[in-house]
Amino acid sequence: MVERSQNKIRILVAESFELVRIGLRSLFENHASIRLVADTSCIEELINLTLQHKPDVILVDLQLNNGNCVGHISKLLNACPQSKVLAFSHQNNETIYLQTFRAGAVGIISKHHSSELLLKAIYAIHAGQVWYDRHITKLLWQAQFDHHPAQVEALPDAQSIPQPKLSDSERHIAFLACRGLSAKQISTQLFVTEKTVRNQLSVIYKKIGVKKQIELCLKAPLYNYFRDSYNTGMFNPEDSEK
Repeated sequence: MVERSQNKIRILVAESFELVRIGLRSLFENHASIRLVADTSCIEELINLTLQHKPDVILVDLQLNNGNCVGHISKLLNACPQSKVLAFSHQNNETIYLQTFRAGAVGIISKHHSSELLLKAIYAIHAGQVWYDRHITKLLWQAQFDHHPAQVEALPDAQSIPQPKLSDSERHIAFLACRGLSAKQISTQLFVTEKTVRNQLSVIYKKIGVKKQIELCLKAPLYNYFRDSYNTGMFNPEDSEK
């Protein structure tokens, strides 16, 4: 076995399909920056391996345990808080994605993506970033607002959550960002500059207490006015400059 190196990202793989595990072993074998410490197809073995190796990153197949592995993510993080979970998926399931992020995962990547993109995702979350495809914000919005409430995790009563004071323009931009639109797309829709939108998003993130668009989307159900602002909030470019 390769000697432990402080310079390598130590990764633990939990993957249900043997061929995928073989491919991942080949990808990480003798890699300059990543070392595979162990791999498994057994959800019960995963926590023991996590405690044993204390990996930097845990790559978890969402199909593990017949698709019932999301609940184990929080257990993994309780057992090893310093580890970061990157979920591995082959399908677009907005409800599962929502539950995965709420369980503590900091990234989701599709199995259909290239190995180069998987490596980028591993580097990113190890560096403290959140990794996701832009379309996931749209899926999360659908899971939280377009589906029946019984299909997703219960959230605290929005009335009991302190509501940040956003202007109408900020509410409207927050709404569009939660729908998965990029700053450029928002600027085109609202007929303002992309710089104005980015400045507004920075203010919104600070008021809400988040750092990224996907975190804003995950918090959106706590602030119901995000949903209402599309109909009631009118964007005023002059307001954004105040």
